[in-house]
Amino acid sequence: MSNDAYKFDITDGKVTAVYELDDGVWELEPIDDDGSESYAVQANGDVIRTDREAVGTEISRYADADHDGVYLRISESWSLSDDSPGRSHKAFKFDIAAGKVTAVYELKDGEVRPKSIDDDGTETYVVEANGDVVRTEVKPFGTEITRYADTDRDGVYFRVSEQWQVSSDATGAVPKFSGALRYSPTDSDDSIAVRSGEDCRGGNGSDDFVIREASHLRIADFKSLDDDVLVFDTGLGLTSKDHLASFVSNIRHDGSNFIVDFGSDVSITLVGVAPDQISWDDVSVLS
Repeated sequence: MSNDAYKFDITDGKVTAVYELDDGVWELEPIDDDGSESYAVQANGDVIRTDREAVGTEISRYADADHDGVYLRISESWSLSDDSPGRSHKAFKFDIAAGKVTAVYELKDGEVRPKSIDDDGTETYVVEANGDVVRTEVKPFGTEITRYADTDRDGVYFRVSEQWQVSSDATGAVPKFSGALRYSPTDSDDSIAVRSGEDCRGGNGSDDFVIREASHLRIADFKSLDDDVLVFDTGLGLTSKDHLASFVSNIRHDGSNFIVDFGSDVSITLVGVAPDQISWDDVSVLS
């Protein structure tokens, strides 16, 4: 949680003005007058800010522990709206100071949870001129690059793309596909990242759904007739379709979705796909 400092003008138990300390100067922060932002003063003196955004409702609590008139934000939570993209995609927030990311948070189960940043030089974040955040992490096989964007400028970022760059001296089982994977489709042929906690969905073209982790995964809009393909590029040493099939513990249909289980902890659900709409011809194994 950020250590930014705030002051509030409070009259008759209501917040009438908000100030934030910026480079040693108290600057007036405008309060949205469209009803999307409100402040409430609690009986113990804490201030609660409610801000309704496209992703849902952000609730922040501020406290003045030593009663010197300076408040610190002590908690932050989110209530995601029913149609929020945050219900189908992982959402993130960043503390950014002087163009550098100083802290990372993930919105999970209505809470803003801090994520540690490796301080051994293997993980770095860069803020680009357009406001996107690019995370680079050194992996045993090479480098993983993830791009985050805040398209509506509400402070909530979503993953836009990821790319795995394999180093020339990588050894052992390594991923084969080195292009960029998208987290949202277009009307063209796309390579889509399949990740847990994401609403993985194809577009109108012939899409490759690239699977890179062993988890419970869901894929929507998979169409064999459009030449969509499930691509396994896990870097876990898979060598063929037969090798992959040897790990399948169950294949089932729940009346709406086609589900393949790989034990109790790993599964792939194809939303809305009937058993006669998928076959091993729709599968490719790279690694």
